[in-house]
Amino acid sequence: MNLHIEQKPLGAVLFQYDIYPEKIESYGKVRKVDTKYGSYGLKKTRMTREQADWFIHVMRRLERIGFHYVVPVLPTKYGDYVVRYGDDAYYLMPWYEDHQEFRHPVNPEEVMVEELSKLHGLTERSQEYSEDLLQNSYDALKRRWERRKIEMERYADEVEGKTYLSPFELTFLTHFQRSIHMAEEAETHLASWLEKAKEKKSFRSVLCHGRPSRKHTCFDQYGSSYFLNFEKAVLDTPTRDVVLLFRHFFQSRPWDEQEGRHWLQLYEKHFALFDEERHLLMSYLAFPESMYQTVDAYSKRKNTGLTEFQAVTQLERKVLTMNRVRRFMMSVFHSEEGM
Repeated sequence: MNLHIEQKPLGAVLFQYDIYPEKIESYGKVRKVDTKYGSYGLKKTRMTREQADWFIHVMRRLERIGFHYVVPVLPTKYGDYVVRYGDDAYYLMPWYEDHQEFRHPVNPEEVMVEELSKLHGLTERSQEYSEDLLQNSYDALKRRWERRKIEMERYADEVEGKTYLSPFELTFLTHFQRSIHMAEEAETHLASWLEKAKEKKSFRSVLCHGRPSRKHTCFDQYGSSYFLNFEKAVLDTPTRDVVLLFRHFFQSRPWDEQEGRHWLQLYEKHFALFDEERHLLMSYLAFPESMYQTVDAYSKRKNTGLTEFQAVTQLERKVLTMNRVRRFMMSVFHSEEGM
């Protein structure tokens, strides 16, 4: 990268750390800054001041509770953790080289699940809530799901009225009823969550990473993982993070229901989910939103350049995931019923 590009903002920001770069490389929103004293990662974001304050609070809290599996944020020479330049915000981290091969056999998914559960366990707190708030959350999500089902039913009716169907349309119709069944399963689990949560009169929140995925995790050569990018961290049900991480796993590699159960068991080894949290987890995983999103993308393909082959491939992958989620869901609850 030419050092003269972005020289003014980067130079002004790095000056506050007394860092003088010898080389700068671009990795998405992160710049790798090489100096004679070592390498750093400089992240450029659009966080507001309020978001930046929360982000700093999260990073300091992680340090206080002794959660070391995180890439730390370094202060400036003035003690600030975020530097503002115009509308942008910057923060500096040590540069962690992300290893793809490890000295010992390591499964990245297993490590990430375990570290996430440890984070949740260290930040758990119980909170009371009103039944009205709970009911409103349930009603809002159910209305959103109902709208999505109606949209897909209209699309199915439109496709069925055609004389000639495209490969994508034919694939969609073939699996449409299964998707409706999965949506109904999701609503059943959501209703179970509501019923069980109302009985407790309280819920527990944890510090959720907010965007757990492989690209927000660095691994060292020994297979230890370090989370980064806590910009979307939030206090919420642990289910929020687990759903996001599992969805990431589902789309990133082949898997089956046994492996899904293994991931859940690893998570619960350190932080067991309550019954209502399990139902909430399954409701989010079961609803076929990712399948419906491929229909949205297909409808806009003229603007996105998506080819018919690409669209069909994406849809088939989402259908495969949906069927695996159903088997995973059944294996989890059938095994509990047998206990």
